Amino acid sequence: MTLGHVTHAAQEGVHVLRYFGTVNYTLAPGLQQFLQHLLVDDHVSGLVFDLTAAESLDSTNLGLMARVNEQARESGAPNSVIISCNEDIDVVLRSMGFDQTFDLLAAEQTPSNASADPVATPSPSPADLQRTMIEAHRALMRMSEAGRVAFEPVVACLERDTSLSHS
Repeated sequence: MTLGHVTHAAQEGVHVLRYFGTVNYTLAPGLQQFLQHLLVDDHVSGLVFDLTAAESLDSTNLGLMARVNEQARESGAPNSVIISCNEDIDVVLRSMGFDQTFDLLAAEQTPSNASADPVATPSPSPADLQRTMIEAHRALMRMSEAGRVAFEPVVACLERDTSLSHS
């Protein structure tokens, strides 16, 4: 299992995020901050999530992808693209409804890679991590009925933990 990281490259407003190794929830707050900066400060004409080097992604990172796709589409960008060659990841994406709101491409359709820079993902504070996890799982709930059923209890548990930590 390879520790995960994400790189970024852009050309003419199309931003490519390439995921490597095992991408877990600890990367999500830094990645979310980076993506929010892109959506607010840069002209984003498209997003590509290249998962060809990913071994696995957890639900928090999948939810972050769903949330960023929603925001990009609201600003007029087309559906984001996911490129994958991992059948296990592909099954999860389809079962959660990603094929309804993203364009899914097989790895052989991958565009040539521009030079990419690592996305900084510093260690998040517990509050940032919990907030990111809640927002990401809410996005998964909005994607499909199956997502709502699967992640409603997760969000409820995370929100309960948040209220207990503020008591």
